[in-house]
Amino acid sequence: MAQSKIVKSDEFDSIIIGSGLAGLIAAHQLEGTGRRVALIEGLDVIGGSCRHSFNKAGPIDHGLKFLPDCKETHEALSWLSAVLDEEISFEIIEAPPLTYDDGRFKPFVGFGDQNVRTTHEVSSYSKDRYLQLASSPKDWVQRLTEAFTGAVNTQSYVTKFQTDDEFIIDAVINGAKRISGREVLFCAAPQQLARLLPETHVPAHLKQRLLKGEAWTSANLDLVHAGPVTDSRAVHILKGANEEPSVGLFYPPITDTAGTQLQVSQWFTLVPKDMADDDETVASALKQIKRQIKRAYEGSLDGLVQERIIVNPSSHGDLVGILPDDGRWPKIQNLWVISGLLDSTKNLLGLMRQTRRSLAAIAGEPALPILTDSDLAYSKPQPTA
Repeated sequence: MAQSKIVKSDEFDSIIIGSGLAGLIAAHQLEGTGRRVALIEGLDVIGGSCRHSFNKAGPIDHGLKFLPDCKETHEALSWLSAVLDEEISFEIIEAPPLTYDDGRFKPFVGFGDQNVRTTHEVSSYSKDRYLQLASSPKDWVQRLTEAFTGAVNTQSYVTKFQTDDEFIIDAVINGAKRISGREVLFCAAPQQLARLLPETHVPAHLKQRLLKGEAWTSANLDLVHAGPVTDSRAVHILKGANEEPSVGLFYPPITDTAGTQLQVSQWFTLVPKDMADDDETVASALKQIKRQIKRAYEGSLDGLVQERIIVNPSSHGDLVGILPDDGRWPKIQNLWVISGLLDSTKNLLGLMRQTRRSLAAIAGEPALPILTDSDLAYSKPQPTA
């Protein structure tokens, strides 16, 4: 990627806040129309929660990424293939989700009468079929990063939006620098807009949903096990008494350059967004994941080759219906919000669908409608490759 400073005029056609998958797709598509695009990122690296990670078993996605095998996923991947101008191939994995209880593995069929606050979020992973991708978000982000030639500004935080009656006039960066754009795409946590926009431009009901609505931060644990643990390809949903569940996947064992067999697994559990800054809360959540894994696979954590902790703020939650389908902010004509929290399919799939809707609206095309839970019936599509 050709990274540059903000140009002297500080004026762009498009300003994109957040350089995760959604922001990079938007930057790629808008730049392709001839627009001058500025990409604003608070971290010192590009890619957000979809950036590359590396461990002793090789490159890996930055935390567990999951796509259910359904019509909506196939449609989203077909669209993304066109965006990337490359085929996205995959394998359909048929493996009903598992849990561990009473000393044995059982099919996961829900939590019964247990009071589990994250049930709605966890249920989006409890599918009988999912896609194992040949290329995954880490690869898509790299491809989009290399292709983008606009202005990239890392370690840059939007601290305020300046508005008039109907438009964002400019964005204040790091409390001082101002840039302006014809359109602004906000691809960071939507909750931030409650403080970035003037109160006059945040309707009371919307502010209430943003600040008080369901939102969770994922505490992620990537593990490299010192040898094969299981040949199961199923999503594991593990839960101890009085604990929130942990969700995880084991990947097929590999042999490293030294001839040693290793197996990677990726896990997460959810903590309330307002407690995510408490180190003890996050540490407790990570210990819980390990405790649940050890209970199901005794000895699996012995001699761990590597473990990596990832905290992904405001990664899960439900903001469906707070904005129009295309994510346009009420009362502001040039602000669109792109987040997987705005789509019922949730997570990576929801993010791709919402990105597609917002870009279609900017291009003047019909928007893809938001699904309701009752719409999410699973078909049996065939793989593209």
